[in-house]
Amino acid sequence: MDFFDRQERAQSRTRWLVAYFLLAVLGIILSLQIVFALVFEVSLADPDLFLTVSAGVVGLVAIGSIAKMAELAKGGRAVAAMLGGQPVDMNSSDPAEQRLMNVVEEMSIASGVPVPEVYVLEDPAINAFAAGHGPGDTVIGVTRGCVERLDRDELQGVIAHEFSHILHGDMRLNIRLIGVLNGILLLALIGGFVLRMGVYAPRSEESSDGKSRGGGFFVFLAVGLSLYLVGWIGVFFGKLIKAAVSRQREFLADASSVQYTRNPEGLAGALAKIAKFSSRIENPRAEEASHMFFGSGIGDSWLALLATHPPVAERIEQICPGFDIAAAKASAPVVPPNRKAGAKKPGLHVGGRLAEALLPGHPRVAEAAALLAGIPEFSKSASRELHGACALVYSLLLSDDPAMREREIGLLQADEGMRGAVLTHFARRADLSSAQKIGLVDIAIPTLRHLSPEQYAVFRENVKQLVEADGQIGLFEYTLQKILLRHLDLSFSNATGAGVQFRSAIPLLPEIGVLLSAIATMDDGPSAVRDEAFRAGVAELLVKPSAFPMERSDVVDLAAFDAALDKIALASPDVKRTVLTACGATVMSDGLVNDAQVEFLRAVSDSLDCPVPPFVKIGGIGHADES
Repeated sequence: MDFFDRQERAQSRTRWLVAYFLLAVLGIILSLQIVFALVFEVSLADPDLFLTVSAGVVGLVAIGSIAKMAELAKGGRAVAAMLGGQPVDMNSSDPAEQRLMNVVEEMSIASGVPVPEVYVLEDPAINAFAAGHGPGDTVIGVTRGCVERLDRDELQGVIAHEFSHILHGDMRLNIRLIGVLNGILLLALIGGFVLRMGVYAPRSEESSDGKSRGGGFFVFLAVGLSLYLVGWIGVFFGKLIKAAVSRQREFLADASSVQYTRNPEGLAGALAKIAKFSSRIENPRAEEASHMFFGSGIGDSWLALLATHPPVAERIEQICPGFDIAAAKASAPVVPPNRKAGAKKPGLHVGGRLAEALLPGHPRVAEAAALLAGIPEFSKSASRELHGACALVYSLLLSDDPAMREREIGLLQADEGMRGAVLTHFARRADLSSAQKIGLVDIAIPTLRHLSPEQYAVFRENVKQLVEADGQIGLFEYTLQKILLRHLDLSFSNATGAGVQFRSAIPLLPEIGVLLSAIATMDDGPSAVRDEAFRAGVAELLVKPSAFPMERSDVVDLAAFDAALDKIALASPDVKRTVLTACGATVMSDGLVNDAQVEFLRAVSDSLDCPVPPFVKIGGIGHADES
């Protein structure tokens, strides 16, 4: 299942969204045209009436959509709050919540995505969702029923399903869908409000001649009913749009979950328990987010065309043919032990090609579990607590030189308690590999999102001071700073990310040349080997070298490299695929990989929203897993 193809498909679905949306608006305009023509006894073809109705409908839809999009500007947090979710303490003492956080962290490290914030909906149904504007702005929401009624394998299957939506670009479309659809649903909401007002309007009134006439009740009834019925055109198209966008993606996310975990029975068991219990969310706003849930959050639709999710039995058959649904439904409801105690899941073997090892969208769960297990508990606990997370990050950026380290500590805008904690973490830093350090940063990011804006400004300045204190930026420092501040800046600015500006690699060749030059220059071989590495990368760009000559530079300018990355991040998924393929070819031209090259590739992939794990194991060719 190709990561970049999925990204392209997620973007192309917007065209269908626009088409359905325009049909809904046109249907509402024409219906209101008919209603007003009958009420005011004017010609149905009256151009003034058409213009007035069109302007009113378009204005109303725009107001409804813009208002909802503004509400959702905070991304996943706004969706979780809308559904009544409560954030899970990363150091929760609840065993079920601890297990949930362990599974989420494992999937995050396996995919190279910063650990999302996790919310629990106090609902006995079994359901979950992922929401956000991108991998760096994500929350995972799960119901209490999901936490307590699923065993670990089943929970892992559900979380892996949600990570598929994160990695494959589904979330941004999902949030956009809530905002856009609110506009075409607004007329039905107004109609319902007017009808409710009619209940309190007087039923009759007496005129001056003593005759009783219909009062406000009938006016409200007529207006409200008309608006409500016309508004149901928007409701119908809203449901149709959500169904068209959601159903096929659920099959693909199920398949991805199985691919990630290598355990189809886990996900199948979770789906079977939905059949036994329920996935219906009781929150009154669940309808707005029904297309985002793991299972149907609003129950089964009476019309299959409008169903946001395929039938549970069909989903199970797709991923695990012959699965005994009846036996799974009969299993214990509250955190039962794994069905196959001690059973081993086959790991995902990474072959000898860097392109395979760095393939985004294909988490390596077994390796992530091993990496997490190897991190000292002292460091993991610190990354989940605000003071400790700040101290941990600072310690990772300290210089090995004692004199420079003392100067850096003096530059910190922090009290003596923080400075002491930083030095304590530094003393333990030698126990961590380069991969574990990046993994800890991924775990710390959701904790650091709880800084106040003022605290974050100080934290950000401290990070930059530590990176720049010695007058030069090392590769690890650059990678850590790029990943950390990129995701946190998006969170604190409530930015949703820029759209696609480049659909061809040709306008970006100067920037791609900067990337390839930097990666080739890090090769341990002589100049001729570096030149060959650069040419190998250029050959993957699908352009004629003679028509677009590119030359390698021996100077690695991190500022130019950073600017080039930011510009390439505005490219389409197909162009990003080409860039990463070229980077991989540059690295592998001599069949060896060193740590410096891998650290750069990690920064490149994260900046392009093509996340890969913070470690690479390449059998028989090289290594990049040691500091």
